[in-house]
Amino acid sequence: MFSRRTFSAGLGAFALAAASTAPAQLALKEAGNQAPGQISVSGSAAVRVAPDEVYLTVGVESRDKNLQVATTDNRERIAKALAVIKRYGIPEKSVQVNYIDVQPTYNYQTSYTVPQAYVAHKSIGIKVTKLDTFEPLLTDLYAVGVNQVENIEFRNTDMRKHRDKARELAVIAAREKADALTSQLGAKRGRAMRISESSGWNWGGWSGRYRNEGQLMQQNVMQSAPRSGGQGEGGEGDLSVGQISITATISVDFQLE
Repeated sequence: MFSRRTFSAGLGAFALAAASTAPAQLALKEAGNQAPGQISVSGSAAVRVAPDEVYLTVGVESRDKNLQVATTDNRERIAKALAVIKRYGIPEKSVQVNYIDVQPTYNYQTSYTVPQAYVAHKSIGIKVTKLDTFEPLLTDLYAVGVNQVENIEFRNTDMRKHRDKARELAVIAAREKADALTSQLGAKRGRAMRISESSGWNWGGWSGRYRNEGQLMQQNVMQSAPRSGGQGEGGEGDLSVGQISITATISVDFQLE
């Protein structure tokens, strides 16, 4: 027959044994669930092309104490601007005129309810496909009363094709960087686990106003598309004057093998 003291001591020994084995089992479980190693890299590329069209947005702003005077002045100057645009042979489908916007202005030191003046504003969007007419057109628009240049975007009609090329080169750059790094560390690049992309473009010409992770991280590498003659581009990140630089950056997480 067991005594009460002997039975209690037996329970204590069992609890001690269970407690001593728990940490080892937990460590083994954590080791079994450990994620494989990863390498995170990013590659960038730039494709440089000449623009063949310009998207121009200009505005006319008229101000006067009399509302009718302000709106009439705005309408007349817009009509003159449209006549200039037509004279340059730009088709109507390439011209967009927005609705007039009229806002009162106040001198709050004298009155919160009586307007000091009225401001009438209207914008014209223009697609210019003959680049040699762009600057003369802008000069002539200023001469007839246009007083704002709101947006200038130089584009190429094959932007989609050039963006695809930039992405392709950026992927190659990221993959080659991963291979170079893993070979130096005695590892091997595995399958891609995550991919993200960002793109953009900028212009290196006319100086007007534009509106225009893991265990291992590295800065971007730049690859440039060759020029039409097959020659390689210059140094990384350069921008030839008069060209659009279409860029893409691809970030990839690779599994390590």
